[in-house]
Amino acid sequence: MNIEFLRSPWFLAAVVLLVGGAYAVTVLAWGIAGWASIVLGLVAMVIAVRRQRL
Repeated sequence: MNIEFLRSPWFLAAVVLLVGGAYAVTVLAWGIAGWASIVLGLVAMVIAVRRQRL
C-alpha cells in the first residue's frame, strides 16, 4: 500500500463516514442515517482507490 493513499482526503472522508455510520447504527440506533453514511463511506473508498491507481 502506498503511503500517499493513506494521506488522501478521499480515504480520510471514507474512514470518517464508515466509522460514523457504524457508530450511528450500533450506538445511536439511527438506522437510515447510519446506513446512508456507511454507503457514502464505501463510495468514497472506491473513489480513493480508483484515484490512487490512476
